[in-house]
Amino acid sequence: MVPISLFILGTLITTVISQECVPYSSSFDFSSGYPEVWKKPTDTIFKTDEFKQLYKSIDWSKVPNIPPHKLNAQGDIDQTGYNKSDPDCWWTFNMCTTPKAPGINPDVTVCPEPNTLGLSYDDGPNCSHTVFYDFLKENNQQATMFFIGSNVADLPNEAQRALADGHHICIHTWSHPYMTTLTNEEVLAELYYTRKVIKYVMGVTPLCWRPPFGDCDDRVRAIAQALNLTTIIWNIDTNDWDMQPAGAETLAQIDANFQDFVNMGQNGTFADCGAILLEHELNNGTMAKAVEWYPKLKSAYQHVLPIASCMNYTYPYVETNYTYPSFAQCTNTTTTTTT
Repeated sequence: MVPISLFILGTLITTVISQECVPYSSSFDFSSGYPEVWKKPTDTIFKTDEFKQLYKSIDWSKVPNIPPHKLNAQGDIDQTGYNKSDPDCWWTFNMCTTPKAPGINPDVTVCPEPNTLGLSYDDGPNCSHTVFYDFLKENNQQATMFFIGSNVADLPNEAQRALADGHHICIHTWSHPYMTTLTNEEVLAELYYTRKVIKYVMGVTPLCWRPPFGDCDDRVRAIAQALNLTTIIWNIDTNDWDMQPAGAETLAQIDANFQDFVNMGQNGTFADCGAILLEHELNNGTMAKAVEWYPKLKSAYQHVLPIASCMNYTYPYVETNYTYPSFAQCTNTTTTTTT
């Protein structure tokens, strides 16, 4: 039973913080050794001994020679002239998740366990998420959190709360760019420095990441894989990031998306293989929607779990002293897959 009404909780989330989040002082020092917060990494970082050693450690012969894409005047990726056969497995072009270059692992897109929902939130940590995290904790619900490195540097206490509450932490880049538009150096830095800041603040080293906007190709995947990162996408998307007033979609449109996924859970769409749901810890509105729809999703699926558990990632970080519950441990059932 939810200990506080959803209506009251949603109202709190949407009204408790009326001003834009701002960074705060902490005991952590990000004055050197990191890119500028919310800026794409530049030569200032690339010329450091740390980055030079990192770059030399990569076997670039295993990284496909794919030219970076361009942005158009509207800030979107220009797909003009791209080969329709999609030789680069470019997700933005064709939602490709099975690499075409040799030696690159496929993206994780589903929970292999039937009737299971992999719960994930992008773009955290958020400065006003206390009520949202309280709600998840009160419902004994963990999720996979894809954290932006700049947000971790700005809001380290919030990042620590996520790990303390048992959430599964993954990388969502340093500055949230379209990754296929970046140079090799920029891709490497976006991933590496996010991993570094998470280790510094939270004490764990993630083994997973999600590309902003899903924008990924075999070149980007290969660089991520060189850092021992598994690429995780999704197969159902609430599109909550585009919700009014910040975005273009109405509340009714976002509600319809959620209702579709509830219906899928109820009608057996995922009876053979489960789903990974994309939501966002982006602002008060997206978190309020997450709270509003959580009970309906919970009732529609047999299991609602973080991706680590539905994939049986019992060691989700480099640090082997940190273990995570398997699917069987979370559900008291026999797992149908071995990873």
